Amino acid sequence: MAQKERLALIRQSVRENKKVVVSELSMEHNVTEETIRRDLEKLEQEGLLTRTYGGAVLNIEKISEHIDYLRRSQTNREEKVTIGKLAASVIPSNVAIGADASSTVMEAVNLLRDRADITVLTNSIKIVRELDQAAVNIIATGGIVNSSTFSMQGNIVRRTLKDYYVDIVLISCTALEAGGGVFDSNEEEAELKRLLIERGQKVILLADHTKFNKVAFVRVMDFGKLDMVITDREPSLEWQNVFKEKGVKLLCP
Repeated sequence: MAQKERLALIRQSVRENKKVVVSELSMEHNVTEETIRRDLEKLEQEGLLTRTYGGAVLNIEKISEHIDYLRRSQTNREEKVTIGKLAASVIPSNVAIGADASSTVMEAVNLLRDRADITVLTNSIKIVRELDQAAVNIIATGGIVNSSTFSMQGNIVRRTLKDYYVDIVLISCTALEAGGGVFDSNEEEAELKRLLIERGQKVILLADHTKFNKVAFVRVMDFGKLDMVITDREPSLEWQNVFKEKGVKLLCP
């Protein structure tokens, strides 16, 4: 089992049980106790847990991570709705869409719920749950559930994505920096965004104005991989020139 997949399972275990024991994790995942200790050290650096003698305990504030997702989905709500409407308006008939697990992309896909001519491939639990009975066709990647991002992650997602090609990729991000490109705060989600981009013919980034002129933990890509950026207000002339130089179309109200 790859470390990323094992870490995802350990995250899930510590959230559910509030504590974990090194010896038990070693047997469960068929690795040495030293390997588990390194895993726990990494998760401690993430702030998820605190290591103890023979194991680790959950940091209590992390119990409410799923609430943070709901809070994020309501942050800049008006801007996300505006972007979602613009994105939905440029989706043609009879296409397959690759969608990430962001709340902004969720807004766009939700507006396509009555489009029976559209298929959406996604690792988003929110999209799968909320559009299960909609006319739009949904393909879930499967994978390990990450309750903090409401997404499916791990090797199953990677294998699934490699089996498909889509016409349009819809992704969002945590930050945009003129000299650095597109950034995300979650390493696993950043990797899955890159995989989606590789499987898409056209890539559309959805980002509200608060994402501009910032950086985040992981660099996802440069602007040259984008075909279009959709935002909620006209960006500065500097940003317009950045997109123009990279051949990226800009869509805003």
